[in-house]
Amino acid sequence: MDEGKMKRQMIRVTAILVACGVLLCAIVFGIMQYVLRTAHEADHEQMQLEVQEYKSRILKQMDKNLQILTTLAEAYKVSEITQTEEKLEESIIETNKANPFISLAFFWPDGHGILNALGEDTLHAMSLDACDENAAQAVRQALQGEVAVSRMFRGSIYDESQFLYVVPVYQNDEVVGALSAGDTLEVFEDIVNGNAVLGGEGYLHLLGSDGAFLVRSERTLIKDEMQTIFDGAYLSEETKQAARTALAQQQSMFGDFTYQGESCHFYMEPLGLNGWYLFCANRLWGSSMSYGRILVIVAAAFLFLLLMMLALMAAAYYKFRKNTAMLLQLAYFDPVTGAKNTARFDSECIELQKKEPAYSIAVLDVHNFKWVNDLFGPTGGDNLLRYLALQIGKMLHGDEIFCRDAADQFYLWLHETDMGKIRERLGKLIDSVREVTSRATYSYEITLYAGVAVQGDRDKALVALQSIRNKQYQSIAFYDAELHKALRERNQIESSMQSALQNREFRLFLQSKHDLRNDRLAGAEALVRWYRPDGSCCYPNVFIPLFEENGFCVKLDLYMVERVCEQLRAWIDAGIEPIPISVNQSKLLFADRNYPTNLEQIVDRYQVPRELITLEILEGVAMEDFGLLEEQIEALHARGFRVSMDDFGTGYSSLTMLSRLRVDEVKLDRGFLHSAPGEEEARRQIILEQVVSAAHRLKIAVVAEGIETEQDRDTVAALGCELGQGYFYDRPISAENFTACHMQNKTKEEKEE
Repeated sequence: MDEGKMKRQMIRVTAILVACGVLLCAIVFGIMQYVLRTAHEADHEQMQLEVQEYKSRILKQMDKNLQILTTLAEAYKVSEITQTEEKLEESIIETNKANPFISLAFFWPDGHGILNALGEDTLHAMSLDACDENAAQAVRQALQGEVAVSRMFRGSIYDESQFLYVVPVYQNDEVVGALSAGDTLEVFEDIVNGNAVLGGEGYLHLLGSDGAFLVRSERTLIKDEMQTIFDGAYLSEETKQAARTALAQQQSMFGDFTYQGESCHFYMEPLGLNGWYLFCANRLWGSSMSYGRILVIVAAAFLFLLLMMLALMAAAYYKFRKNTAMLLQLAYFDPVTGAKNTARFDSECIELQKKEPAYSIAVLDVHNFKWVNDLFGPTGGDNLLRYLALQIGKMLHGDEIFCRDAADQFYLWLHETDMGKIRERLGKLIDSVREVTSRATYSYEITLYAGVAVQGDRDKALVALQSIRNKQYQSIAFYDAELHKALRERNQIESSMQSALQNREFRLFLQSKHDLRNDRLAGAEALVRWYRPDGSCCYPNVFIPLFEENGFCVKLDLYMVERVCEQLRAWIDAGIEPIPISVNQSKLLFADRNYPTNLEQIVDRYQVPRELITLEILEGVAMEDFGLLEEQIEALHARGFRVSMDDFGTGYSSLTMLSRLRVDEVKLDRGFLHSAPGEEEARRQIILEQVVSAAHRLKIAVVAEGIETEQDRDTVAALGCELGQGYFYDRPISAENFTACHMQNKTKEEKEE
């Protein structure tokens, strides 16, 4: 035995073991550093996201209060209350009783005003010069036509920290006063005193621009009495300076500090209002895995290195399993209800169908779920979804499963093919939910609808659900051959619509409009017909609803504008005096702020006078976003286009829209001409007279649609309608036939004159 050789081998083995030990330590150290850094960054991201959410909630609450005040100002605008001080005083007192403010005040442009405090039946005379400067400044902004929110101040009548919402009040487009409403910090306290910040481990406060606590959460990390975040010694001077800089520049920032031996961090986010900030703090996630303790264990003894590595590997494995379970939960389960999601549902359905080919797929949908969210908020909507998931789970048998899809839809795999039994089971569930919710916390009847595909799939079940038209009398529909045919036609339309547009299969048809004073041609309406390559014609009622649903109507409507411009250009080049043509435009176009510019480019490409283009919008478009629609109409007018409101009278706010939307023309819905005779006809006549009279006083032209008889024409002519359109004059015909039938005659008549 060679001792030297043995020693050399021992040294070699020792060196290898030491090297492996050092390498293992380095790897573990690097991994721990990475884990801690990643966790810290994730903690920052979570804190930032939650603060943003609370910021959004605060601003939404303030926007809601501002909207209430703006609505009151609008009411004053359309009334004569502000012209009589006595009426205004009565209105201020009564209005303040029905709104969530601590005070309501009105200021005239000369600076004097009146104020009613919550719970009082009297008014206080006010003067801007005597008010707190923060309040007075906000009122002066409103008197200049701006909406303002004041900084915090302590009032003389309501001795508590408060701030003001202030909006201008107009009469005849002039500011005649400012309406202000006082509010306390309770709107913030209800939010920052919650226990859900960062899973109950975070602490949220409201700061002023100087770092002072405006609202300090009851659940605060630091228990010491403090007036500002700069009090005490827990923040380093460097961090304090960085925080002051962020406050001065209205920037967000992260910071770290140590409190009672624990590492903590905070995040500051500006509210974007009066210099206010949200300040969130909590303990570092990494404190429970102290790097110092790991170093102590590593330095304690090299002999325990392997055990420590194994323990760390076990801990890492445990954490991996935990994270994997969490990822699986996120990947295959709905976070709101805990039910399976569609991915898990589809995979389990495949396995179930292998064992049992007799099955059905059903989909449940909540009617008007949006209203539930609007009435009871997102929390109320989520509670309803959880309740529905619980009830669906109770009605399932054996190995039946269900899942929640997006929004308010649930899919069920039922071990059943008998339509009668399926209808009975789903009917009991629907009736039970309707009965319980109508008398439970909601006091609002929740109605469910169901589509079922026997031995089908989710798509077919959804088609069955969508087939329910009259939901008042039908709650369950089954997929059948007719629905299959409708689905096939839908797919056929969607698969060929792009090529049809490129191949110009959509043809321009025109229906004439006539001057009711002499029945002469005065214009036309552009209509679309789809002529397929096989020669068949598809009418708008078949494809337009689908195009509006999938958004293709945006392309088609602009395409039709281009075809109209092309036709106008052809008339002009042929020496024919063109007539105005109106083109229907969908609501999706008006949602695009680039729409007026895109339209302008199309018309200018054909060098057609813009006043020859009338853009028709349905009355229902105004219900989506009234403010945006007003802006778009103004932009279209500025570019020389005319705007017409089609089907006027079908909605519930027609006269209101007529007063606010500056349209050039309204087209009376054909229902006005074809209602039942008798008392209803007399009432219709009165309504028509008032509508036409109001339109004329607003300098808006009136077109009567659906004129089918000479009596119809005489009726609307007697009312004062300028133009008429309908089968009495002409049916929609191709642009070529329209030119031959109407435009040539029009040219002859002009020459004779």
